[in-house]
Order: sequence, then C-alpha cells, then structure tokens
Amino acid sequence: MRFVVLTKARKWTVILAAFFVLCLLGAMMVNNYSSDRQAKADRSNAMQVVKPIVQEPAIPAASPDFFTEYRLERDKVRSERSDILRDLVKSAKSEDTRQRAQDSVLKLILEKQREMEMENLIKARGFSDALVLIRDNSVSAIIKTNSLTREEVMQVADIISRVSGVKAEDITISAKP
Repeated sequence: MRFVVLTKARKWTVILAAFFVLCLLGAMMVNNYSSDRQAKADRSNAMQVVKPIVQEPAIPAASPDFFTEYRLERDKVRSERSDILRDLVKSAKSEDTRQRAQDSVLKLILEKQREMEMENLIKARGFSDALVLIRDNSVSAIIKTNSLTREEVMQVADIISRVSGVKAEDITISAKP
C-alpha cells in the first residue's frame, strides 16, 4: 500500500512540475518581444529559388530564441516523465499498473511524433518555425511570423486538424515574431 501512495505522490509532483514549467514558458512567451529576421518563401513555386541563400552569422549560444528554448524545455520535461513511467513499468506490482504506465509512455511518444509532424508540415508551408502543443482535447500552435492572414490560419488549422483529429474550434493559432 505504501508503494501506491508514493507513486501517486510522485505522479502529482511530476504533474505540478509540468504545470509550473508550462506556466513559466507561457509567461516567457508573453514577455518575449524580440524581433528575429525571417526568410520569406516564394509560395508560387516550391522548387524555384527567388533569392540567394545568405549565411547568417551564428547566434551566440547564450541567447537562443523562444522556439529553441521551448523545445529544449519540452523535451526535458517529457524525458523526465518518460523516465518515471519506465521505472514504474519495471517496478509495478500489478499488471494493471504496468499496463497503465505502458499506455502513458506510448501516449507520450505518439504526442511527440504528431507534434513534430505538424511542426514540419507547417514549416513546409513557408513559415520559418512553428511550435505545436497537444493537450487532451485541444491543440495550440505558435507560428514564427509577425502576423498571419486568414488564409494562413486556415491552412495551419487544416494541417493540425488532419494530423491530430481535433476539431477546428479546439485549435488555437498565434503568431510570434
């Protein structure tokens, strides 16, 4: 019985830590107004290069952008959750506990895969970067651009809806320079 109580306490600790990290990242997103240079893509012909590619100077490691920071933090939190769940799978006393932990690990892997797929499909539409966050019954996307047209929002929502299966009204899309 003591093992179950410790596992529940650990689970709540992880949930609260993840919530705190998401709140912190949300606050960072609101306060981060730095403008980054963006490459514009010619959408009329995906194979045509309209401007020569100019090598940008390397960004110092001390100041990564919002999108990079968020991905690193998201991967760190997921890795911690995955480690805890894998430990639970190894040490579970009952088959039911082991199965629930395995299902949670699989859910984490599938979420990560779908988020990466949606991010890459959005970037393939000509945006320089995108973050996609899957929640229980909704999806949020942050697109690296100064502003979005109605057509661009519809294209991004279509990608998200097709990959995630979430209804359009449960999708939030925002722009971040």
